[in-house]
Amino acid sequence: MAVLVDADPERLVVRLTGADRLWALSAGVRVPTAAVTGVRPVSRAEAYARGSGWRLPGTFWPGLIMAGSYLSRSTGRSFWCVHRAEELLLVELDGQPYDRLVLEVDQPAEVSRAIARARFR
Repeated sequence: MAVLVDADPERLVVRLTGADRLWALSAGVRVPTAAVTGVRPVSRAEAYARGSGWRLPGTFWPGLIMAGSYLSRSTGRSFWCVHRAEELLLVELDGQPYDRLVLEVDQPAEVSRAIARARFR
């Protein structure tokens, strides 16, 4: 199970693999790279403190998985795919179906830099 992120100057593609596709009820997310307003690694505690909201549709099992679409009054609509990692990738978007993406990826700092290079060059 993994979240794969590809970024180029045209688009940001988040692909879910394995059982994550089932848990999130989604194959992933595609957005124009120009819609990215911010990207950074965050701690699990910070991501949860900013709120997740109501699950629709998706999966939540405390301490095990949070995947799918969530709606919150304070943060809008977000897409999560998180298992147990302590450091996550937060991608903030503007003008898209999701206002933010919260993802568990290998090496979130490197993925964050790659997205930033594609977006803000």
